[in-house]
Amino acid sequence: MDKEVLTLAEVWPEDVRAVIVGINPSQMSVNAGHYFQGRGARGQVMKLVRAGLMTLRQDERFFERAALEAGVGLADLVRRPTPDAKSVPAAERAYGRAILEEKLAARNVPLVIGIYAPPVRELMHGLTPPGFQERRTSWGARIFRLPGPMHERESAAGIMATLKFD
Repeated sequence: MDKEVLTLAEVWPEDVRAVIVGINPSQMSVNAGHYFQGRGARGQVMKLVRAGLMTLRQDERFFERAALEAGVGLADLVRRPTPDAKSVPAAERAYGRAILEEKLAARNVPLVIGIYAPPVRELMHGLTPPGFQERRTSWGARIFRLPGPMHERESAAGIMATLKFD
């Protein structure tokens, strides 16, 4: 919002088949220089690895290489790191949503995956359940919201089973 901050560079493969979206980078991720390094975010993205979205090499800790090779982008709704998502005011989320939607639409991203509820809530303009969303984006993309870390295991497994990758 017109202030310069140290953050992560978004990851945009040449041929995008999906983009994983967080609410905003954690300071831990910015310090490491890599996306989704906090325990919770890392666990959420590992659900996508197990679902076959991308493949990590043995002992690989960072997602950027695997994401690029799989045609998967990495982005955040808000670019500014904060201690937690609750520290991101509504005006900043709305500002970030407009910019992110423009980037996603310009690349004609077919699938947007929210690792938590807040980015999906912003993109869908309201609270939505985990899984594929009923509505599509203005450019026709599907949106999938991952089940949260506290989601009941069997239900989460059923939701994740609907997400298929070739």
